Amino acid sequence: MLRCVRSKTPAVSVILNQINTLRNMTVKARKKHDIIKAQGTARYAHLNEPNKRFDPEYGVYSCDLVIDEETKQGIVQKLKPIYEAELRDIMEANPGKKIEQKGLPFTEVDGGHMLKAKLKAGGRRRDGTEYQLSIALFDAAGNKLPEDVQVWGGSKVNVAFRPKFWYVPSQGFGVTFELSAVQVIELSNGGVNTPSADAFGFTSEEGYIANGGEDLTGAFDAEETEETTLTANF
Repeated sequence: MLRCVRSKTPAVSVILNQINTLRNMTVKARKKHDIIKAQGTARYAHLNEPNKRFDPEYGVYSCDLVIDEETKQGIVQKLKPIYEAELRDIMEANPGKKIEQKGLPFTEVDGGHMLKAKLKAGGRRRDGTEYQLSIALFDAAGNKLPEDVQVWGGSKVNVAFRPKFWYVPSQGFGVTFELSAVQVIELSNGGVNTPSADAFGFTSEEGYIANGGEDLTGAFDAEETEETTLTANF
């Protein structure tokens, strides 16, 4: 006699639906949103070299940008529909679960609001190979910034970043700003290689003078040379 036994294994259609759901969640996590641009004053900028204090292996590029109220509200208006759409997707994938919503990454500071944008400078792919990332830096005319130009805090800059949403069941749902590029509008004092004296508030006083008591112009003029004068090839 044949006896029909009900299988404890879920139906094939159920398994396929679960696979498709996970696949869709993965695609959404990798989705890139449009770049948002904001102008402000850089603070604690690590743009030429990554900061390796908390990530010794690869480091992190970052720029804390001080912006005014109008700029902040413009960013919020652009983020609002994207934030709501991403949150809706998370809630649909987790029906009945209470999801804690984190605030937008702004902090109140003297002079306005500060947003934090950062980018991990490298990492490892799933196959074990490494990759490196860098920040695109431009001058006010849109030209690539020379490598010897250091972008210091206090510089007026345009910062381009992408909103990157995240969800961790134990922590909630939120967004960070992934740094993409920076355009320097006004470079702060000491922006090229070594900072100048006035960048630290020093002024000319009587006392020791380098180069034998001459300034740089006098020191070079005093030397007689037969070398051809070099000019900048701009």
